[in-house]
Amino acid sequence: NFYEFFAGGGMARAGLGPDWQCLLANDFDPKKAASYAANWGADHLRVGDVAALTTADLPAGADLAWASFPCQDLSLAGAGAGLKGDRSGTFWPFWQLMEGLMKEDRAPKVIVLENVCGTLTSHEGKDFAAICSSFVNAGYFVGAVVVDAVQFVPQSRPRLFIIGVRDEVALTVPNITSSEPSPLWHTKGLLNALQKLSTKARSKWLWWTPPAPAKRKTTIADLIEE
Repeated sequence: NFYEFFAGGGMARAGLGPDWQCLLANDFDPKKAASYAANWGADHLRVGDVAALTTADLPAGADLAWASFPCQDLSLAGAGAGLKGDRSGTFWPFWQLMEGLMKEDRAPKVIVLENVCGTLTSHEGKDFAAICSSFVNAGYFVGAVVVDAVQFVPQSRPRLFIIGVRDEVALTVPNITSSEPSPLWHTKGLLNALQKLSTKARSKWLWWTPPAPAKRKTTIADLIEE
C-alpha cells in the first residue's frame, strides 16, 4: 500500500504496477488532478495543498510514501530559491505529515523522493544535506540514486531518487545495496553532495544498487514518424 504526493498524472503509480494499492493521491493542480483521475479514477484522489492535509486524511497501512515534489526552485530554470522557495519548499509540509505519522506509530517503511539533480547542488549542497538529515533524524537509513531515462528511451533525462527505509526494516532483496558506489547509479555530483552530509547522516547512508537495465534497443528514429 502507498501514498502518492505531488501525484501529477500518476506516473509513480504506473511504475509500481498492479501489486501496489494506492491509499491516497494528492496534487494541488486541478489539471494534473484531472489527468490522474482520467488515468486511475478519483476514488483516492485529494485535490489541494499538501499543507492543508493532516494525518487524519491519510488512511492507515501505507508501506510506502512517494513524493515527486516540485522542482522549479531546484532546477537550472529556477531562481535558486531551493527548499526555501514557494514550490520546492512544499517538501517541508509533506515531511511534517510524515513526522505526524511517526508520532502516531504508523510511519511508512519506505519514503521515496524524486526530483531534479539540481537538488544535489542547491545552496551549495545544504538542501540535499537537510533532506538526508530529516530522514536520519526520523529513524531512517537513507541513500540516493541518479537514474537517466536514456537507459530506457532515447532521451536523456536524469532524475534524483532519495530513498529512505526505516531502521528496523530488514532488507531481504539480494544485492539491493552495496558496500561502495556504482558508476551506473551514483554520479560524480551525487558523490560530491555526499561529502556535504553530517557525520550522523553519512553513518546511515546506503548505496542502493538497483538491477542494471537491459541494453536499450530503440533509437529516436524508431519513434518519430517519417
